[in-house]
Amino acid sequence: MAGRIAPRAVFVVALAAWGAASNAEAAEKVRCPVCGQIFDEKVDVCPNDGADLRVEGKPVEDAPAPQETEGEEGDEDQPPKYTRHDVGGDRQRADGEEIGYGDRRARFGEERRGEEASERRKRQRAERERQFAEADARLRAEFESRRRRMWEGRQRRAEEERRAAEGFDSLRRTSLWGRGAPLTSVGARFSWMAEGDDPGLVSSAEIDVNLVKTKVRVGLSSSIGVRALERRDDLLFVESVSLGAQLPWRFSPYIVARAGVGALVTNRFGEDLTYVVRTLGAEAGLDCRLTRWLVVSPSFGYAMYAIDAAHWNSFTARLSVGF
Repeated sequence: MAGRIAPRAVFVVALAAWGAASNAEAAEKVRCPVCGQIFDEKVDVCPNDGADLRVEGKPVEDAPAPQETEGEEGDEDQPPKYTRHDVGGDRQRADGEEIGYGDRRARFGEERRGEEASERRKRQRAERERQFAEADARLRAEFESRRRRMWEGRQRRAEEERRAAEGFDSLRRTSLWGRGAPLTSVGARFSWMAEGDDPGLVSSAEIDVNLVKTKVRVGLSSSIGVRALERRDDLLFVESVSLGAQLPWRFSPYIVARAGVGALVTNRFGEDLTYVVRTLGAEAGLDCRLTRWLVVSPSFGYAMYAIDAAHWNSFTARLSVGF
């Protein structure tokens, strides 16, 4: 059995080796596309024209064989189309139009070689840089223009808002809805200073001057009143200052704190006596502007009157007319 298999194995191995050798022998030769000479595949560059045989070389079996034409008489004396330099011939290119190979430098790309190509690349680079600089300058100018227009628009809107606010403030100042509290008002105030079972109603005439009429309200007031008792009447003078807040509008609500000092003149046991009166309180009211120069102001609050160690807590009401 082994004797039968061995000859067959040897035959198969020999056949494979013969095929590989044939392929290697066929692939060992390449033809230069420029000069047409055949070289071994180990040769990378054609010694005649410098062609890269690794890239441009054609296997011998694929390359068409050169056709020989019978020349006329006297052709034997003419030099061949190409004579190798290593045998003393002149270097002549075999890539003319009559052969059909085309110009090698055109096929390889002339712009990749030589000083002219370097200068051309420099000019191209300079042109690209110039175009980039122009585009960059154009974009920057457009950006600056848009930013300038944006800021101008913002400034115009701010100016319009400022003028509108000024116009609104002017309208408030000149209209009924923007005047707020009156500058001066005259009114009547009622409070109580009890003595025993007698309630001791105090009826006063009051003059108010508002020094500040914005959201902060500051004013001065002077009042003179009579404390009515069953057996006698007392005379009361009070000077006070007020400080508070208000909403300056046609109907202006306000709330203020009051503090003041005054004098109470009374007659006891046939003798006239004068006492120092201290006052402290708070009140809230509403300035109602009926016309441009007429304001009616009702108010209600709390007041404390103190004479030495004695004091009175009283509800107070006021009605005034302002100008």
